[in-house]
Amino acid sequence: PTANWVLPRNVGPAGLIAARVHDVLTFARMHLAGGTAPNGTRVLSKASTEAMAELRMSLPDRSFADSWGLGWMRFDWNGHRVIGHDGGTIGQAAFLRLSPERDFAVCLLTNGDASGLYDELYAEAFRELAGITKPPPFAPPDEPVTAELSQYVGRYSRSGVDLDVVEQDGGLVLRSTLTGLLAELMPEEKTDETPMVPVSDHQFATKHDSDATWRSVLFYELEDGSRYL
Repeated sequence: PTANWVLPRNVGPAGLIAARVHDVLTFARMHLAGGTAPNGTRVLSKASTEAMAELRMSLPDRSFADSWGLGWMRFDWNGHRVIGHDGGTIGQAAFLRLSPERDFAVCLLTNGDASGLYDELYAEAFRELAGITKPPPFAPPDEPVTAELSQYVGRYSRSGVDLDVVEQDGGLVLRSTLTGLLAELMPEEKTDETPMVPVSDHQFATKHDSDATWRSVLFYELEDGSRYL
């Protein structure tokens, strides 16, 4: 349940499109067909659709997607290139994956937290219908990992959220505090706190007890020494 059913118009590009699964798959079909809509209308050039799916930026944390194109997330699913995009607004979550190699697409639209459903549904659909094996979801290792915790303690901020990493009970805790517009939309849920489980020297896993999947928390530095989370 939520008191707000839609985002303000000034953040329209972040999530004001209302669409059915059929609409999203029609959009996917256009991209798989090199920019031509199912009715034969040319929407984008073939060169543009190919450029959107090409590698533009590699990601430091490859636990989910390994890189970005122009708008598309890029995934390496056991040697098969998959592209897609997700969305999340107030109470809504959307998932889209395309395999240009197999001319195949899957869309999932939900009104809740469906990360666990996404993993199960897409693994089955791509395996059974496209012959592509989806990697298992990110999770901490079975054997505990030892990491130097104090070096990561501090505040990491970006637009919309402050992330505080604090030492607590012999481990690290990630405290997320919404700021700005997001804080105004959810006044009763501004701060969220979850323990961090070491995965490697610079990577941790975190999730709520009620969550179906783990989230990756990666610490890294840019070439100029700037620290990022």
